[in-house]
Amino acid sequence: MGLFDGAAFTLTEQGLDAAWYKQRVISHNIANVTTPDYKAKTVDFGLVLKKKMDCPYHENTDCPADHADEQEAEGPVWVKTYYETNTNQILNGNNVDMEKEALALADVQYQYSSMIDYMNSQYAMIRTAIGK
Repeated sequence: MGLFDGAAFTLTEQGLDAAWYKQRVISHNIANVTTPDYKAKTVDFGLVLKKKMDCPYHENTDCPADHADEQEAEGPVWVKTYYETNTNQILNGNNVDMEKEALALADVQYQYSSMIDYMNSQYAMIRTAIGK
């Protein structure tokens, strides 16, 4: 087992990838705020991760749970992207809500920053342990 092969490092790395993907989708929604008939997308990885951790079948390849059709990243984090359906459309058919997108972007930036802080603290402990 390598120094950085632990479950916490793997989860944090995959969480950073999922947060980056979520930022990308939100930015794409914001960029298309004036595009006619554009439907906003939403990324969910927090609840999906909990589902995966609660599912005893993920040790095997079979998963009878309701999340078997979701896309899996290369690791313990699952990410699901779906079209937003609970926002109002404007006259041109676009349903991007700028306030909601700005709030979601701030939220994912906070999550990303927290995970980076965790990784930095782990590296600092390792540097301290080896005396550098």
